[in-house]
Amino acid sequence: MFKADIGPTGQMHGYLRPETAQGIFINFRRLAEFNNGRMPFAAAQIGMGFRNEISPRQGLLRVREFTMAEIEHFVDPLDKSHSKFEEIAEVKIPLWSAGAQEANNRELVTDLSIGEAVAQGVVANETIAYFMTRTYQFLTYVGIKAEAIRFRQHMSNEMAHYANDCWDAEVETSYGWIEIAGHSDRSAFDLTRHQAKTKVELNAGRPLKNPIQLTSTLVSLDKKVCGKEFKKDQQLIVKFFDDATADEKKAYAETFAEKKELVITVSDKTFTLKEIHISFSEQTKTTMEEKYTPHVIEPSYGIGRIIYCVFEHCFKVREKDAQRTYFDFPPHVSPVKCSLLPLMNNADMNKKVREISKSNFTLIQV
Repeated sequence: MFKADIGPTGQMHGYLRPETAQGIFINFRRLAEFNNGRMPFAAAQIGMGFRNEISPRQGLLRVREFTMAEIEHFVDPLDKSHSKFEEIAEVKIPLWSAGAQEANNRELVTDLSIGEAVAQGVVANETIAYFMTRTYQFLTYVGIKAEAIRFRQHMSNEMAHYANDCWDAEVETSYGWIEIAGHSDRSAFDLTRHQAKTKVELNAGRPLKNPIQLTSTLVSLDKKVCGKEFKKDQQLIVKFFDDATADEKKAYAETFAEKKELVITVSDKTFTLKEIHISFSEQTKTTMEEKYTPHVIEPSYGIGRIIYCVFEHCFKVREKDAQRTYFDFPPHVSPVKCSLLPLMNNADMNKKVREISKSNFTLIQV
């Protein structure tokens, strides 16, 4: 996404990643093997992401490079339940659905438990609902005000074409409402695209109670004849059928059987294939496993934005002295639990303070 010059001459170019997720998708087969092929499973990654921000603004909120953390939770598309959903089913989080936004209704739904939201179809499935709830609990745990958090569902005109559902965690700050985390059901889009480009199978298996027979269409090209007639263009024909899906190959076979020839167009070139060039056959296999491409639920977090919101929400001003400001962090994230501040330069007193502070406190010498 973000173009960068490489080397002393700058003639080589590289493009910095807009997200860390694709590294997980590329390694899907290895990750699945580590989990012994069992589904569901998840992988998490944290690292730098980049954006094409022409003029960075809003302080730390709009920058060219930032730290992001992402989880890719792979699931069977026929079962998007979550094993720990019952632990959070009764939790209520503020929801702003796409329907409410399109009706210009700014009132949040706060009286609906996440379990009821899934049952009523407000949130698509248990897994995305589970991560939304855990995100809400985390944000309030680290010091962000609960009343300043909302989960906004993407409307139809902003929903990614491959997404089944998407909710942004937004926090109200001095800059207005800002997105700090996203929760998306990305379906099988990423794995399908990587599979199509690399020709590497990125599937999982679903065990079957009874064996089934799978019939596939095989394409055989006479490369000697094709090479003699089509020369270098033979590679275009080979790639055409390598890229074809099982359904497409079946359709080609039916057309060829009816017309005794097949006309294909590749890279603006048209080729007519006859019986001397190509043949089709069917192969039947018995299997106890059904292959499928997993869907993925992705929670994605902007670490810098979360830290900024924690600082802003924990910033306090004293009522009687506006010049004396301080941070009021929750104890579990506060960098300092307690400080002893000696106001007198007394050797005996300082000695006692140091003894007390060795194991329990941070000593700040004035």
